[in-house]
Amino acid sequence: MQTTFLTYFNFYFSLFLFFSCQKSEKTNNLPIGSSHKVPVVKIQQIQSKPFLLQLQTNGITKAQQQTQLFFKQTGEINRINFPNTSVVSAGRIIAELDNRKEKLLVLQAQDQFKKASFILNKLLIEYGGKDLDTLSIPSRVLENIKIQSAYYEARTALRHAQVQYENTFLKAPYTGVITNLKTKEHNQASLSEPFCTLINNSIMAIEAFILESELSYVQIGQSVKIKPLAYKDKNYIGKVYEINPQVNQQGLVSIKIRIQNPNKYLFDGMNAHIVIEKSLSNQLVIPKSAIVERSGRKVVFTYEKGLAKWHYVSISHENETHMAISEGLNAGNWIILDGNLNLGHDAKVEINKDK
Repeated sequence: MQTTFLTYFNFYFSLFLFFSCQKSEKTNNLPIGSSHKVPVVKIQQIQSKPFLLQLQTNGITKAQQQTQLFFKQTGEINRINFPNTSVVSAGRIIAELDNRKEKLLVLQAQDQFKKASFILNKLLIEYGGKDLDTLSIPSRVLENIKIQSAYYEARTALRHAQVQYENTFLKAPYTGVITNLKTKEHNQASLSEPFCTLINNSIMAIEAFILESELSYVQIGQSVKIKPLAYKDKNYIGKVYEINPQVNQQGLVSIKIRIQNPNKYLFDGMNAHIVIEKSLSNQLVIPKSAIVERSGRKVVFTYEKGLAKWHYVSISHENETHMAISEGLNAGNWIILDGNLNLGHDAKVEINKDK
């Protein structure tokens, strides 16, 4: 009796477990959310229009005028009038040497020149000329008495002394900023080491490199966008002023860009990001959001009568926000802009009519 009870119990318990597992398996196989909603997408009709091609590269800013300044003779540095980072105008004296000896030499030369001029005038009168009037005697006679009076030697000696005196001053050849000034007053000036570097940073230049295949998109005078890496909020517009007519071993071509730098934020040696733009006509332009990748290939979905249609596309150009399509689409196609990540071919979709 007890055996019969156990047999029935095991039988009904096994049935209970079987149906419980079947129910659980069906429940587990239900899709998440259980309801199959039709994706809502945004669409846009594409037309042939100009495409803004962007070539992007990097470069380093350089001052267009940059000169290492040297004293032209040795001597003790007597005075430094402008320290590093000073802005000096053209012709201003940056520093000067102890020039007491040179001043004396100029005075001596002036005395010798006055003496020679006196003798010249005396000979002028002796040869029948008028006092202080060198045009009152023939030019051949005047030449002879200039030689006799040592006038030429005295004049040359005076000019030499004046040049020696001028060489004790270091002057700015143009308006600029003083950099790399390392020496101090009362040190000896060196003929082999620059006293300082003068930089005119009101106009800067950038040398950048582009691919040989991109050369047709760049021309002299073309505007270029420049963003220094040091400043997130500063943008500059430059112009291409030189294209080096040579391709290097890496297949790159050097271009140079000129930039106005009125606020002096740009420093010599700064890194900058460069965007060169050119408009290409008659291109099928679509937003990048319309592109998805499937098996390593670019795919765009079009909208046709409530269905998403899968198209492989080829891209000819791209910029930061858009792409130009060379194959796979036609003007007039309605493309799906978003909600396309999980779409399949012939999937049902609804249009988002919200503006």
